Amino acid sequence: MSSYFSSIACCIDLTEHNDDIIAYTREMAELTGAKILLVHVLPSAGSFANYGASRELLQKVAAESRAETEKRVKELAAQHFAGLACEPLILTGSVDAALTELVDKSCADLVIMGSLNSTGLFNFSGKTSARLIGKSRVPVMIIPNELSLECAPEEGF
Repeated sequence: MSSYFSSIACCIDLTEHNDDIIAYTREMAELTGAKILLVHVLPSAGSFANYGASRELLQKVAAESRAETEKRVKELAAQHFAGLACEPLILTGSVDAALTELVDKSCADLVIMGSLNSTGLFNFSGKTSARLIGKSRVPVMIIPNELSLECAPEEGF
């Protein structure tokens, strides 16, 4: 019987919550021999339209941000997925739409991501992970931001 997973999309947000997402992805890839698509999604340029800056300035900032993000994602790939097949990818747009398209185009078998409750600068509406689960044709593994595996079963359970 062949492995269930040949390609895993690991979506990271470049925050302190990446460690658990990366650890689970690495373990799944080692167990299954799957290729890792290490993905970060940047907001589209239109997300900045209401900031009152010139189009040229927004394009410059977006290009600089993309270059820095590409560098950071490549560093994470080298640091955490050495010895495994890993392709760092930078996508643009809404996280759920970008990942859904990636799954379809790359034939990824699994998506692993954090429980993004995207608040802050880009403030995606609703829970990104919940929207992706509703759209995805493949399993989506959600890693809680505050992961804790410390648990002692109650007696008799």
